[in-house]
Amino acid sequence: MSDFSAGDYSRTRLLPLTAIVVAKCVALLMKRGLLIFSVVFSGCASVPVSTEGQQVDFTVQGKLLVFREQGKTALRFSWRQTKDAYQIDVWGSLGQGRIQLRGDATDMRVLRGREVIAAGEPRQVMRSQLGWDLPVAAIPNWLFGRPLPQHPITRGSDALVDGQTQFVQLGWSVLAQVRSDDMAVAEATSRTPEQLNLRRGDIQATLLVSKFTRKSQ
Repeated sequence: MSDFSAGDYSRTRLLPLTAIVVAKCVALLMKRGLLIFSVVFSGCASVPVSTEGQQVDFTVQGKLLVFREQGKTALRFSWRQTKDAYQIDVWGSLGQGRIQLRGDATDMRVLRGREVIAAGEPRQVMRSQLGWDLPVAAIPNWLFGRPLPQHPITRGSDALVDGQTQFVQLGWSVLAQVRSDDMAVAEATSRTPEQLNLRRGDIQATLLVSKFTRKSQ
């Protein structure tokens, strides 16, 4: 008569089932571990949530200072922003050398009076006409201390601390100074720009705001 009992038979059936369950648990833990690992390392660059609905149409005037190895350029400026389109006028002391920049993120025209003196991709046009370039598509957000939507921040955040916010985006170091009746409110529509400092490579730029008008929606 066999010594193999009913209890032994039950255990032999349970062992494979236990192994299957354990294997599934290990696989789940590994999967979760890999997920946590990927989340931690994806934190090196964060993508800001869309600020759609926070678009601010405005007119801002002030002083623009551009520092390069070749020296400093000081200009007055007037910037009118309507949705994605800008109208920027820059001029030197006593109104000399006034030019107008018209366009959007992909196309820019430079006018002197009514004459179009250059047209094309904004960065190339600004370099050819001014000797330097600024991120004209991002500045309407950065002025309010808000990153450009759907582009990663490689350092810093859009958190407002003592009226300032700092981050790095599109290769530019951004420091924005804003005023708000309630600093806890994050929406750009509640902020008034005061100063914007930008730096990339050997170029630094400071926009000092002397007058700001928010357009009614």
